[in-house]
Amino acid sequence: MTRFPVQGGCHCRAVRYTLLAPAMSVQHCHCSRCRKLYGGLSGCGAVIARSDIRIESIENLTTYRSFPSFARMFCKTCGCPLFAYEDSEPQLMYFAPGTLDGGVHPGHPAGKEARIYVASKAEWDRVADDLPAYDASCPDEIITEQQRLNE
Repeated sequence: MTRFPVQGGCHCRAVRYTLLAPAMSVQHCHCSRCRKLYGGLSGCGAVIARSDIRIESIENLTTYRSFPSFARMFCKTCGCPLFAYEDSEPQLMYFAPGTLDGGVHPGHPAGKEARIYVASKAEWDRVADDLPAYDASCPDEIITEQQRLNE
């Protein structure tokens, strides 16, 4: 198992961060918005308490709001997606676990990783693993204000 603290950062190393504790959960999102924002078949986010992450060089981050209450943060230099947060969840945020140095495990507990919004995945996306898959959201993700309004 991963020993904390661990470090990560963007491709060009202009933004660095340190995780002081394990992620709470990990979601692989297949919605069309995440596919567009990450440029892949899914976007991957790990939930962490904001108190358990230290971000360096925040001046090199830029923010895009994909919903009025949901912010995504990218490196200004290389464009790497790194963090996201929901304004109504001030204690939690997402980080991109693929940006951890050396590909270390983000430390989330067994059973706290899932695929979400699989019902809207790309038609040629073949989900062929044993992770739990949800047509929409799952109990472990950060629910956005927009999702609350649509329910």
